[in-house]
Amino acid sequence: MYRPSCIVHRATKHYVTLRINFPVALSLLTLYIFTSMSTSELFINVPYRMVEKNIKRILLIRMGIEIYFENNLLDHISMDEVRELGKKLEALNIACTVHAPFMDLSPGGYDRQVRHITREKLKKTVQLAEALNARGVVCHPSYDKWRFDGNETLWLEGSIDTWTEVLKEVPEHIPVMVENIFEEKPDTLIALFDYFHDKNLWFCFDTGHCNLFSTVPLDAWLLPLEKKIREMHLHDNHGTVDEHLPIGMGTFPFRELKSFIKKLHPIMFTIEPHGEPRVEESIKNLKEFLS
Repeated sequence: MYRPSCIVHRATKHYVTLRINFPVALSLLTLYIFTSMSTSELFINVPYRMVEKNIKRILLIRMGIEIYFENNLLDHISMDEVRELGKKLEALNIACTVHAPFMDLSPGGYDRQVRHITREKLKKTVQLAEALNARGVVCHPSYDKWRFDGNETLWLEGSIDTWTEVLKEVPEHIPVMVENIFEEKPDTLIALFDYFHDKNLWFCFDTGHCNLFSTVPLDAWLLPLEKKIREMHLHDNHGTVDEHLPIGMGTFPFRELKSFIKKLHPIMFTIEPHGEPRVEESIKNLKEFLS
């Protein structure tokens, strides 16, 4: 349960494995607590291959879904199949967003071939999002001080090259949102958004990653990026492992975040529970946090 007393990526291979093992068991309790929640702003992460067979469960919890496309799937996925899924979701009034692949990809990478592969994967993801009539695409910026030896300028130059090309392919109604991952402070993202200040590039704030890697106060993230926030990934941990716990079960300052959210324009909220036992509690705590 969300605890009012709380002042409330990562080993990536582990993260992908858990995504693929997304839990699907949902009880009547879950259905009850969401009868009054809007499907337009709340989402739960589901890998693409698990969406079709879990449509009924998704429909029952009255939430939208964040559809994750893993790297290799993009090489052989059927665009017609994706369009049909989009039509089905729309007919059932299930909103969706898309999470782009991220393993081995680097939008700001030094190697031109790596950036080329990254651009093509991201462009393909945008096409899939358009076919689904998705409400947005979440991507990883892939900066960390260790791989770039603290050279933020090198990362920014590569990122500008990548996003300039990718954004040309993005319809105006589908925002592209860059998510904080290993960043210890928001400086690189602020610089990226400053460059693309009038483009369709936005921010997805991830609470769990902030709790793990940030070395600055929460306000240092939220205040300078306030006007760029379009989505939040809400999960918790104890500051050592990316546990993806329900809100209030770790040490992230959710009380402080809640005060900030009240001042925001409407945004999307997504949970990414890792493990079947956490699904109900993740949904329940999200509802309580946003109530």
